[in-house]
Amino acid sequence: MTIFKTATLVALAAALANAQSANPGVGSNPKADGATDEVTSNTGPNGSEDWLNTGITDGGWKPPFLALEDIYHISLDTFYGGIGSSCKQYDQYFQSAGSKYNVDPVILAVSCANYPNGECTDSIQDNVDAGTNYLQDQIKSNGGNAIQAFGAYNGWFVAGNGLNDNKGLTEDYPCSSEGQSNGVPQNLDYLHQVLNGWLLGLDVYGDDNWIGTYKCDQSCSNGSKC
Repeated sequence: MTIFKTATLVALAAALANAQSANPGVGSNPKADGATDEVTSNTGPNGSEDWLNTGITDGGWKPPFLALEDIYHISLDTFYGGIGSSCKQYDQYFQSAGSKYNVDPVILAVSCANYPNGECTDSIQDNVDAGTNYLQDQIKSNGGNAIQAFGAYNGWFVAGNGLNDNKGLTEDYPCSSEGQSNGVPQNLDYLHQVLNGWLLGLDVYGDDNWIGTYKCDQSCSNGSKC
């Protein structure tokens, strides 16, 4: 009986482990440290969460480098066939902005998946153009580093900007008194969720909410770091 229970528990643990991983079929990025074919809670095709978050556990965030064109992602058709189905109606706007600003339209379409019910509002083309232009400006101002640009969008910062004793973002900063006084706490899973979640067709706020190790709810409750 004990053997049966042990075997059952082992099988259950294996099943849970398998359930909390996904293979988006894009391979692993040779330019990203810790990259894996499968997405897990802390790894994925665009590198491990530890690599993306380099420095936040000690002296401050030192973003590793990936250019926008280096980032692995699913195709636009695959995105529209999955979690981005409600965004397909706006394809013409993504295509137009992508062509205008030289950005792959799937990166723009992924942003739509975060809209309420996947529905854009107001002037759609103006909004998409403005968002795309902002992304390109952030990338240029950060020396072509898309990782740093994506992080900045969520309030991540590097040394020299006056915050956190002039250090980069550290994992104890979002819920510190200074951090909370500066607005909504940074999501320490953000880079992993974007680069190894949304851009790979995974629903980070839904069935695939296992992506990320910090489990941020951005309320600093129950001992959370963010």
